[in-house]
Order: sequence, then structure tokens, then C-alpha cells
Amino acid sequence: METERVRGNPPGITNKHVAANIRAARQAIGMDLRTMSDALDAAGRKLSPSGISKLENGDRRVDVDDLTVIAYLLRTSPAALLTPPEDETTLTGVPEKFLPEEVEKWARGELVLTNEGLLAYWQQEWVQSLSRIQYFESLLRHGSPSQASHDESAQRLADLKERQRFIRERGVQIDPTGRVFDAADYLDRFADADADPIRPASPAAAPRAEKTKP
Repeated sequence: METERVRGNPPGITNKHVAANIRAARQAIGMDLRTMSDALDAAGRKLSPSGISKLENGDRRVDVDDLTVIAYLLRTSPAALLTPPEDETTLTGVPEKFLPEEVEKWARGELVLTNEGLLAYWQQEWVQSLSRIQYFESLLRHGSPSQASHDESAQRLADLKERQRFIRERGVQIDPTGRVFDAADYLDRFADADADPIRPASPAAAPRAEKTKP
């Protein structure tokens, strides 16, 4: 009996994102299809204008060699082309339980999508939020040189506090025991034996989850 020939998996959602990102990046720098085709040819990757159009429509696969060449020609990065559009988390094979921010940072190589990877990322975000909030609170207490500067600092502080609320909620989801907010745990994780660790503004200011309502 003749068996059906398998030609490989069909393009997935990641290919769709890459295709859309390539079109957006090309249009952002005002490069037309013919110019891009000529540039690809010069780089040793032959692709006609119609082939590029098919690629941008998701009708043609983007292989990894094309990805790196295209990223360079379009003045972007492979990671940026792989990153899903804002507020989307779907990439081929990646569970949808992760936040858009987490998937974006993962695609850019800034975290790994494991419990420990997420813990390390959100710990650092929490500590940075504490430091930034204290900075703007101090700035507002001691006055700003102009009303416009004061209003801008006040808005920045409000945005940071909203970000801190978001981090608190996500931190409790990741680790209900409160490790995301544990300054000592953070210092143990990031301490360098050859250098002083970057310490949060005040360890006491980092509450544990059981003392904080998400």
C-alpha cells in the first residue's frame, strides 16, 4: 500500500506573526519590494518581489536564514520579528497562560518561561518599581522647578504605582508564598561574590504576599 507523503507541518501562528512583522518593518523604513528583493539577492538570498509578497502574506515560510538576513536589511532584529503583536501571547508551541510581556521578553532572550525564570524576572521588576517610586516621591516632596515638571513627575509616579499593583498581582500568581516580594531572596539570587549586589531601596518596603492584597 502506498503511504501518503508527509511534506512537513503547515506554517503556524509564529510564521504569521513573523510575516506581519516583516511587512511592518519594511514599510516603516519605506523600502519597496523590488529594493528588498535586490538587497536579498546581494546578500545571497534570492527572493523575487512576488516571493516577498507571499512571505508577508503568510503564504510562504520564513526560514531561519531568511529571518536573519531580512532582520539585518530592515534594520531590526530576529527577536523583534519573532515577537507577537502587542497584547498577543500566542506562539507555536507556547502555552497561552503567559502574559504578553512575558512572551515578548522570552522572544527577546530576556527571560525563560519557567517558574524560576518568571520569579527572577518579576522580582527584578518589583525591586526596580520600589526604587523608581521612591525617587519620584522624593522629587515631588522637594519640589520641582516648574509646574509642568511637577505634573509630569506626578503622572510618572501614578503610572509607576499602577505598574507596581500589576507586578503585585502577577507575583502572587507566580508564587503565593511571596518570594517575588522577598528582598532577601532577591539579594541571594542576584548577589555577585566579586561585587556588591544592587540592593532595593528598603527591604522592609517589600511586603510578602500574605500581608498584601493582590
